[in-house]
Amino acid sequence: MEVFQVTFILKSFYEHEENNLVVSHCEEFEAESLEDLLEKLGDEDVIDSIDETPVINSSVSESPDEVNIEYVLIRDSEGNIVYRDEDYDG
Repeated sequence: MEVFQVTFILKSFYEHEENNLVVSHCEEFEAESLEDLLEKLGDEDVIDSIDETPVINSSVSESPDEVNIEYVLIRDSEGNIVYRDEDYDG
């Protein structure tokens, strides 16, 4: 098993855009290969297990209309980038 470091971008979307928040979050996953990891990340249970609290704006009383969680960068156990979302510039 190899350990991969996955960077996620969490975004909240509120009725009033000024309340939206964006946070990056890194987490490690074990997988046999990048292909196996991508299959794992496609499982809704994995995405649902990520804490979305950091993008819930506590300064407003409304709840977000949506919280979006996407993986944008994956590094292998040696720190090499093995996946980068084409829209991610971080």
